[in-house]
Amino acid sequence: MADIKTHLRELSVATTIGLLKNGTNFKLTDLYDSKKFFSYAHQVIVGDISSAKNLCDYDTFSGELKQIVDNGYNLGKKIFESSHFVINKDDEITWQGNNTQKDDPIDITVGKYRFSLKEESFILENMGLYKLLNCYTGSKYKKRHIFSDYARPEYENWFSVTWNELLSVLVRSNDVWSYNNTGKPRRSVIKLGADTVRLEYFENERSVACSVLPRNCKLKDFEHNTCTKIREQVFAKFINQNLENNPRYNTAKKHCAIVASEALAKELNDNLNYNAGLPRFLRIHSFDYYYAKTTSAGIQIYRVPSLESFGNDIIIESIVSSVPDKQANILTTIKNKKTGKKLVLRNECRFSHGQFNGTPEAKMYYEHGGSLLVIYEAI
Repeated sequence: MADIKTHLRELSVATTIGLLKNGTNFKLTDLYDSKKFFSYAHQVIVGDISSAKNLCDYDTFSGELKQIVDNGYNLGKKIFESSHFVINKDDEITWQGNNTQKDDPIDITVGKYRFSLKEESFILENMGLYKLLNCYTGSKYKKRHIFSDYARPEYENWFSVTWNELLSVLVRSNDVWSYNNTGKPRRSVIKLGADTVRLEYFENERSVACSVLPRNCKLKDFEHNTCTKIREQVFAKFINQNLENNPRYNTAKKHCAIVASEALAKELNDNLNYNAGLPRFLRIHSFDYYYAKTTSAGIQIYRVPSLESFGNDIIIESIVSSVPDKQANILTTIKNKKTGKKLVLRNECRFSHGQFNGTPEAKMYYEHGGSLLVIYEAI
């Protein structure tokens, strides 16, 4: 569903601009028909858009998808009618959704203009922790794990507490726990044996993944002997269903988050290097582009300066750790020396696909109520 929403958000803007640019006679309601929408997109966008053909899985866009089309239409119309943008009939429109290897935030181009598109979101980038470190310090990390690399003993304790709570639940449940995914032919099962614990994942009643772990399982055993499906669809499901309000689990998780985020903040402060990549962290690239988003309050369009024109007006005032509830965060306060305005950026260091599954990300948000005008220029 996330891919469909992303495709629809980006293509609805590009398609609206293309139809208006070409003088096509159409109505907003025409864009609710998925096949007509895709046909229009194919007509006005240069390049391959076949990876977005999943839009045609729907006959008509309704509910949340319809709202995305409405937002995209309104934003596309706003861009086309803005005196800031000079859009000619011959200008090509491209969609960057097929380019998965690019490092820039551009979603669509219209002639010479590049756009990064958002909706009701305060997120600036889904970045890996390694990228945060590299941008701040000039390090060359390829991978960093907020818990394993910065609080390994606490991370192992968090897992140990989780595993012991799992054993307790199994004992109380006659040695078996299972979860059926409502409306989907998926089933997760954990069985307690004399010396082992069996975690198994089924689709259409067929076993597609299984791990047998020792009853006294340690974190390294879990990491080496489970696959993504077991971690996400079985172990993380168990945590979600049974431990979200468990005080022992939450205490261990929070302690790990505090130790890890404090150690990470120390590394960032001790090795801060302004020449390393602050502009990259702030989504500044070698070219200028436009950051456009639609919210309940209306449409916002900002010009993001190029690296050449960015200058040295933005400084980092502070980098601190923060753990509200159990969430490991890094808060960066940036300041515009010219205007004196400040903005707090929050990197949430957390698992995206279930606890203990893979490498946590460091998604970057800007504060609610904060203004991107500290960095960017309003259009």
